Amino acid sequence: MLRRATDIVLADGAPIPLQYGATQGYGPLLHSLAEFLSAQDSYTSPVSPQELFLTAGASQAIDHTTTLFTQTGDTVFVEEPTYYLIQSIFEDHGLKVVGVPTDNDGLRMDALEAMLADRSVQAPKMLYIIPTYQNPSGSVLPADRRSKLVELAQQHGFLVLADEVYNLLYYGKPPPPPIASFDTSEDGCIISLSSFSKILGPGLRTGWLQARPPLIQRFATAGLTISGGGLNHFTSTLVHAVLEQGMLEDNIAILRSTYGERVSAMSAAVRKHLGDAVDFTAPGGGYFFWLTFNDSTNTDALLRIAQEHGVNYRPGTAFSAQGAFTNAIRLAFALYEPDMLAEGIRRIAEAHKTSQ
Repeated sequence: MLRRATDIVLADGAPIPLQYGATQGYGPLLHSLAEFLSAQDSYTSPVSPQELFLTAGASQAIDHTTTLFTQTGDTVFVEEPTYYLIQSIFEDHGLKVVGVPTDNDGLRMDALEAMLADRSVQAPKMLYIIPTYQNPSGSVLPADRRSKLVELAQQHGFLVLADEVYNLLYYGKPPPPPIASFDTSEDGCIISLSSFSKILGPGLRTGWLQARPPLIQRFATAGLTISGGGLNHFTSTLVHAVLEQGMLEDNIAILRSTYGERVSAMSAAVRKHLGDAVDFTAPGGGYFFWLTFNDSTNTDALLRIAQEHGVNYRPGTAFSAQGAFTNAIRLAFALYEPDMLAEGIRRIAEAHKTSQ
């Protein structure tokens, strides 16, 4: 697909793909992306090009947002558990990371409200959340909680950074729309970010933000973008060609089918080899299974034994700002075929038996 896109982009010898790009991002891609997203079942309202900003991938977008909207010493709230590498980004900016409890439906609004009312807890400048097929738990924040989160952000004056890179990777019914679509405030308090890494190729390092136009303009007028122009401009021209040719829609359909089969295979393997030893819910999208052992298993200690059995995982403590979830593990199913997934689960079960 990308070879074909490159041929299309470079066919007429025009210099545009190799020039500096517009600060908000490559205009044709902003328009084709807005049209594409507006047609998706997981987006229930139209998306305007004025609500989009092209990034150099989700991680760069998180770092850029943190640079623009926080200062050293600020507090940022995160889910417990949360993406295991996010704390490194926030610590690089000198931020204090505080975890907020979750349940099977994601971030608990009652817990968040209580923390916002607690004067012994420093008020957050920003809240980072993965509302759709959460990494690592796989939970999906319901629409009513999304609306409540927007309400709390407006009431208490903090920014919500919603990492929504799995929104298009659902293997059953679509999830609720991005949280940014719930934000009707004039200045904006929600930034939803996504990436072509999960639906086209991570090496592209290209993604997008969705937010109210005043927030988008803050990114477009930042020193970084004024100095260098649009982020990853050349790659954006390729992605635009992929979209225009209808190839992205086809690729996402393949991913949904392939990953859906892998979810089924891993679910069956967990039930067969681990049975009552773990609790889990098969994810409706995304990349990950979150298994919780029902005994006193310490998954940090179990990891060494698992590696001796030729299998690896990420222990639960990696996803907590407080070192919690000592009996949990995260497994990624996206890379392997069903037979390899089944063998991996069998080896984890063997390692667990050895550790008893």
